[in-house]
Amino acid sequence: MRTMIVIPARWASSRFPGKALAEIAGVPMIVRVWQRARTAERVDQVVVATDDERIARVCEAHAIDVAMTSPEHPTGTDRLAEVASAQRADIYVNVQGDEPLIDPRTIDAVVDCLQGARGAGIEVATAFRRGASAVQMQSPSVVHLLPGQDGCVIAFSRHPIPYCMKAAYDHTVHIGLYAYTRDALAWFAATPPAPVERAESIEPLRFLEHGRRIACVEVHGESIGVDEPQDVQRVEALLAGVAADD
Repeated sequence: MRTMIVIPARWASSRFPGKALAEIAGVPMIVRVWQRARTAERVDQVVVATDDERIARVCEAHAIDVAMTSPEHPTGTDRLAEVASAQRADIYVNVQGDEPLIDPRTIDAVVDCLQGARGAGIEVATAFRRGASAVQMQSPSVVHLLPGQDGCVIAFSRHPIPYCMKAAYDHTVHIGLYAYTRDALAWFAATPPAPVERAESIEPLRFLEHGRRIACVEVHGESIGVDEPQDVQRVEALLAGVAADD
């Protein structure tokens, strides 16, 4: 089984333009994401997919494989689909380009999850962790995943689900990391966004709305996405804490 990580990276961002090259403790963020991703044990290759020459030049300066992709892609998943159409692998893993603290063990867990689920005809896998904080319960930036007893996703939402009417529930947080087969990516790129996906702005809902199952695995590592400039300081503080502990 050949597994490829694809890190989609674009320059445009409404809240933080050019964040892929924002320096975190002196290292461009896209380089830090690549450094973490390449240590995953289940992975054969890591590629950055971008449409921006500035990002490509920085990657090339750090000996990072780059795939230049169309600037017309509406989502990172579409960018993955273009890479998958040109480069063969059995599994493609979407690692977000704004996750400089991504845990390589989480990547391996999602790859293993998809490998185990393919026998049941499932072509997409993702991850979640339990124990959403009070802040995460209130934030529309946080996506919640409702796992089923069959190891597949029941629903995604930016609203905490389920609504607890009679019993407490340990709400989950979705980890924005996905593994796909080549066919799943081709299907996604050829299928228009579905109504709930458009309402929630959560890409994998496209699969669920068409009756396609998504396997999910519980993980325990936590990452911090860089959405705004002030998030850089939070990541640097965590990195300094790790360095001090070492």
